[in-house]
Amino acid sequence: MRDDLPRGTVTFLFTDIEGSTRLLHELGAERYAEVLGEHQRILRSVFDAHGGREVDTQGDSFFAAFPRAKDAVAAAVDAQRQLAAYSAGGVEVKVRMGLHTGEPVVGDDRYVGMGVHKAARIGAVGHGGQVLLSRSTRELVEDDLPDGVALRDLGERRLKDLERPEQLAQLEVAGLPSEFSPVRTQDVEARRRRRVRLGVLAAFAVVVAAAVALGLGFGRGGGGTGVAPNSVGIVDAASNRVVESIPVGIGPRSVAVGGGAVFVANTADGTVSRIDPATRQVVRTIAVGDFPSDVAVADGAAWVALGGNAQLRRIPLDQNEAENAISALGPTEGFVVQPCSRPWASVVAGGGVLWFACNNDNNSYPLADASRVDPRAGEAVRLEDALVSSSPLGVAFSDIAFGEGEVWLANLSGDAVIQLDARTGLRVRDVAVGARPEAIAVGFGSVWVANAGDGSVSRITIEGGPERPADVRAIPVGREPADVAVGGDAVWVVNRGDGTLSRIDPKTSEVVATVRVGSRLERAAVGDGLVWVTVQAEEAGDAEP
Repeated sequence: MRDDLPRGTVTFLFTDIEGSTRLLHELGAERYAEVLGEHQRILRSVFDAHGGREVDTQGDSFFAAFPRAKDAVAAAVDAQRQLAAYSAGGVEVKVRMGLHTGEPVVGDDRYVGMGVHKAARIGAVGHGGQVLLSRSTRELVEDDLPDGVALRDLGERRLKDLERPEQLAQLEVAGLPSEFSPVRTQDVEARRRRRVRLGVLAAFAVVVAAAVALGLGFGRGGGGTGVAPNSVGIVDAASNRVVESIPVGIGPRSVAVGGGAVFVANTADGTVSRIDPATRQVVRTIAVGDFPSDVAVADGAAWVALGGNAQLRRIPLDQNEAENAISALGPTEGFVVQPCSRPWASVVAGGGVLWFACNNDNNSYPLADASRVDPRAGEAVRLEDALVSSSPLGVAFSDIAFGEGEVWLANLSGDAVIQLDARTGLRVRDVAVGARPEAIAVGFGSVWVANAGDGSVSRITIEGGPERPADVRAIPVGREPADVAVGGDAVWVVNRGDGTLSRIDPKTSEVVATVRVGSRLERAAVGDGLVWVTVQAEEAGDAEP
């Protein structure tokens, strides 16, 4: 048995050269052996300097152990800096590194336990020059990082052969590259393979968009330049024309404007794109977790609803990094929280709190749940009494909105809107609308509902108490309306089926302009005279969370 290996709580560091076979071909065996030897010298010197012990080495990979997590992190940082300096001499040696802290069993000459496998898996999913940390390592070092080092949260990721997802973080080292492709975890790779399958279709969509860019447009004052898939289109409300197309992540769905920024939730790659509305450029891509399906801006942050695990992630406006997730369904006694099923999760700000809703599949019935979240305390209270979450009546919510002092939910399966008392969370009434209501917004003294099943928007005008019937007016729009947004002097309707925006004048309840935007529109948000519209690849919205 080796007596030099640390016992108790141990931090593992796995390293591996990226593209070692390519380097061998480029340099030849003799030169490669020299580079490999210098790489080994740097790492062993760093391990020794920071109190680490080399457990194993195979080819261009190392496995080391440290008694303290902060020393393992310092060693990784030191090694990346020295490797970068060596690479500056003409041979680029990029090493990926993964760290995890646990309490392993010490065998005859090595460690035994799931912690070793987890550390190895974390190291394997990174990219050359990237240092990844598990949740346990991050929690030990985040308040005592080396100078010039910061942490970036990459969200929960699924690692090969591990049952539970792992919250990963990346070290950002001053002077070294910090922008990498998405980590190669199982969830990301599955989405990558899906994107490959969609490649031909996406290429065709680009051609179609280019044709649209030649000036297709119609309706009164309508027009557009065409927006490519996986982008955000900007429509100028003054001219009813598309004026910009901004590439974002894969599968953009929800978009929100506020706090001097525009946030786009990209469902297929688990990120949020932050756009500077002044420069109209993506300034940061933020990893948030599984299936970010909605986003709202409130209380100095962007709040992202994760359909994959019924959670909320907070992105402070001044930090550009997602904080730890909170359970959006609140207390779960006697209730197993499952991933939200389609249409995933929705979040809206109103009345000083956040309102969250999603559907869960259980016993073949879609069960609806909602919660009220205090953005300052980060606590959720489920509204079971309001939503009859155990009912087998086929209640399935598709969207949530706040306005006129009340909460409104679109009941996708019941062709109705449910009104909740914002103070008590109790159900006030159901209002029948059009077929398959998919989205809802409040403004101009009315509730506006996009009905995907019949190509209409229902305008609900409510005056007086719940005993007085609501006035509902159907407004024909485009094909398969998927969202509705209120802002400026208009109501904007996203028509997924024909790639257009319908502009409704709230004074007359009539469509006054139709703007052609792209191939598959999803959501829209309005701010400062602009309408921001997400455009997906044709089949992106069909992926299950």
